[in-house]
Amino acid sequence: MRKPSMIAASSAAALATVLVPGASTALAGPTDASGCQYYTDFDFLGTQLSIYNSKVCNGVTQPAYAVIEKVSPTSGVSAVAYGFGIVRYDCQGTTPTTFRFDGDINRQVILNPGTLPCG
Repeated sequence: MRKPSMIAASSAAALATVLVPGASTALAGPTDASGCQYYTDFDFLGTQLSIYNSKVCNGVTQPAYAVIEKVSPTSGVSAVAYGFGIVRYDCQGTTPTTFRFDGDINRQVILNPGTLPCG
C-alpha cells in the first residue's frame, strides 16, 4: 500500500547530513521534476515517533505523503503508519525497534531515526 516515491536530484553538500533520534531539523531538498520542494523533519518523544512532511509547489505549501517503516531483525520492512503532513506511530512492545522513513520526502538527507526504545 505504498505510494511510489518521487526522487529529487542529489546534492553532495546535503547528502551527508544525518539526523539522530530526537533530532528536529527541517531541511528543504532541491526542486524536483514536478517543480516541488520538500520539507521533512522528525522527532521521537516518549514512545511516539513522528514525521512532518510538506511540499511547496508553485509557491503553495501543502502536506506531502510520508511513511514510517519498521525494519525487522532479518531486514524485512513493513509500513506501520502513513499519510499526508504529520504521521505518528506509537511504538509497541518492550524490544528496541529499528525504524526508517519513506514517501515523498526530502531525499537530500538521510532520515533514519535508527533503533528506538519501545514500551
